[in-house]
Amino acid sequence: MFESTDTIAVVLAGGQGSRFWPLSRVRLPKQFLSISDDGESLIQATVRRVEPIVGRSNICVVANDTLRPTILEHVPHAKVIVEPEARNTAACIGLAAVASLATAKGQDPVLVVLPADHAVKDEERLRGALSEAVSQARDNEVLVTIGIPPTHPNTGYGYIKRGELLGGRTYRVDRFYEKPSLQRAQRYLEEGGYSWNSGMFVWRASVILEAFKEHLPAMYEGLLAIQQEIEIGAPTSLRVSELFSQFESISIDFGVLEHARNCLVIDAEEFGWNDVGSWDQWAENFAPDSEGNLLKGDALAIDSTGCVLRSHDRLIAAVGLKDVVVIDSGDALLVVSREHVQDVRKVVTELKQRGRSELV
Repeated sequence: MFESTDTIAVVLAGGQGSRFWPLSRVRLPKQFLSISDDGESLIQATVRRVEPIVGRSNICVVANDTLRPTILEHVPHAKVIVEPEARNTAACIGLAAVASLATAKGQDPVLVVLPADHAVKDEERLRGALSEAVSQARDNEVLVTIGIPPTHPNTGYGYIKRGELLGGRTYRVDRFYEKPSLQRAQRYLEEGGYSWNSGMFVWRASVILEAFKEHLPAMYEGLLAIQQEIEIGAPTSLRVSELFSQFESISIDFGVLEHARNCLVIDAEEFGWNDVGSWDQWAENFAPDSEGNLLKGDALAIDSTGCVLRSHDRLIAAVGLKDVVVIDSGDALLVVSREHVQDVRKVVTELKQRGRSELV
């Protein structure tokens, strides 16, 4: 049972992190890797940051059953909600909502939904934004997202156009925009009034389910049936798996938020957010050398600039290179230009097609 049913953290940990190949694999995806020198994994850092808001006993992690042992190794006190199969974030969040209602026994908890694989430098500022979101969600029938102040025209993030200021740092959402072109992203930055969509959400369980009822009615009906069958921490029944497999694979953004009329955004203070979505973003968490190179392990860069080199148990030497990423995992070596780091997932797709399961 939960320590309190008022506020519950829902940590989404089912992704593979294929852009982090060759280190991120199916059985040990990115969220269980460390980007810090202290060895703390991304999921451990995510849980530690949110515990002051929700309490140590109110941590739920959603992932497939294969990852359950790894989750409990990293976060032993977590309650695991088993996602029967990968059906994108809408189904995953809906499952967490009905599971929390089933376990909360008549209460309507506020859910703080967080990806497991983000990095944050100023944790107090993040908690300030989350606390404001929790207050809004507790008192109103709203869906709240955390907006990140854009620092440059990034084309890898979705954007949120802020509307009416409601008080504090809370605004109505005027509109969600998907990942833009560079020209459009530059215009958003020049116009002002836009935030990056962090993928962090806060709402009451009943409110997000009401949004499912309006915008994803078939999924809503399936979730109501699952609510009668689910218990957090218990094995997934065949009935739950059958119902879940019928859900449309769609993101919460596409399926719900872009259509809902009760969305708010917290215009957070800059807190050093990084979604660690690629190897060059990973490198941003460390100090480069005088030539802009990040060297980890036994690595050497000569007459090179802007490179990321991570060795395993052998020397990596780069000479005369610019903006190249080299990642050695021991059994595989990745070499990619920083311009194409978002395309690393194509390697994983190709390996699967070739039957190279030992490398994915």
